[in-house]
Amino acid sequence: MKPVDQDKFHDKETGARGNCQQAAVASILELPLHQVPNFHDCEEGFWAGFHNFVRSRGMAILALRNGDFDYWLRTSGVHYLAYGPAERGVLHAVVYRDGKLAHDPHPSRAGLLQVDEVNVLVPLL
Repeated sequence: MKPVDQDKFHDKETGARGNCQQAAVASILELPLHQVPNFHDCEEGFWAGFHNFVRSRGMAILALRNGDFDYWLRTSGVHYLAYGPAERGVLHAVVYRDGKLAHDPHPSRAGLLQVDEVNVLVPLL
């Protein structure tokens, strides 16, 4: 994992959307930010764009919700995407490893108030 910071930020007043997901994915894949799409700009939509990009890299997404991830990810040694509310009042994406924050792409580095869901990038067989 090579930390990459987001360069776009959520702003309720202007309707601007941040690119934390783009930066978190770039971090896990150790790519420069410009080599990962800003999924908000994908023609097919955010989640479809995310899935399509990951698939183009020979991977799939293992989505875990409702605490299903707690047990096996705490000691997996794998970097993964974690989602939840940030103290700024927005849904946020960060990188976790072994149940702990590994990188928050937002300059505050504050992380999440709680983890609601995780996405693990796994190789396609």
